[in-house]
Amino acid sequence: MQKRAFTLIELLVVIAIIAILAAILFPVFAQAREKARQTSCLSNQKQIGLGVMQYVQDYDETYPTAYYYKNNTATTNGGSAGGYVHISVLINPYLKNEQVWVCPSDATKGIAPDNAPCANWTDIATPGCEAQVPRLSYIPNSSVIPRKRGPQDAPNVVSLAAVDAPADVIAIGEMTDFLNCIQLGSTGQGNNERRNKSHRPVNVIMRSAGGGAWNGQNVADATGPIFALTLAQAQGPLGWGGPADSRGITDPAGCRGTMADTGYHVRFMSPGRHAGGSNYMFADGHAKWHRFNDTINPNRFLWGRTFFGTGQPVLDQAGFQVR
Repeated sequence: MQKRAFTLIELLVVIAIIAILAAILFPVFAQAREKARQTSCLSNQKQIGLGVMQYVQDYDETYPTAYYYKNNTATTNGGSAGGYVHISVLINPYLKNEQVWVCPSDATKGIAPDNAPCANWTDIATPGCEAQVPRLSYIPNSSVIPRKRGPQDAPNVVSLAAVDAPADVIAIGEMTDFLNCIQLGSTGQGNNERRNKSHRPVNVIMRSAGGGAWNGQNVADATGPIFALTLAQAQGPLGWGGPADSRGITDPAGCRGTMADTGYHVRFMSPGRHAGGSNYMFADGHAKWHRFNDTINPNRFLWGRTFFGTGQPVLDQAGFQVR
């Protein structure tokens, strides 16, 4: 009997079919892997939400601050040179797991603190080191978890009763993985280099309908009207400089393309890490995926109708309180 071998054309056809199938299936596999990472990230935020809510119950129904300085006195802010205590330390007794603060989809695998963390990162007493989880992928919304660094700062910590609709107010989002967006100039530690300001909270607020960065802790910030950012402003040169639903760069002046100290604090967050959206933990402890542009709809504004730490209403472009 004569054995029949494959011809060259037959082999090439089989190889072409395999290549076509691979081209079709590999993106599907990549999407499935990312979906798994997104689910793991959402689970992390749910655990953080449970920790926050346990903290709230133990501390007279009051949310924690984003961070505070270690060397404060009863009446004055001590300053960053003494180190700070971050929210990750405040709720660690309820979590006891530092890995929960890192999102598997974070390209940086979590951003490190401003200075090196304390030898024991939960050390709230030793001066000059940061009591913050070593790697961090999540960031508080300062409307609920404010930047209350010390007694001289304008905001107060926020009570549960002050948040009018906790299930519709974001408490914690996902931190940026563009280091340009979070590395700011630092002078408090006796130097002028740039540091990862991973302890800073995010906000989607500006000083006027036309713009103006709003820091959220100074007395001046608490005395005037505040306005919700628009999508165009968040994606513009004082924001990311790119679309909210991707990692693209459409304006190189934005923080995705240029390192700068000025700009809206929205740039501290990652708006499109998972399939064009991001995971958010809400003030009642639950977590859910949203597209960023849906969260800033003035008719269903999910960042807080009020800056709860000062009681200032957040206004839309027409000057009416967001809804």
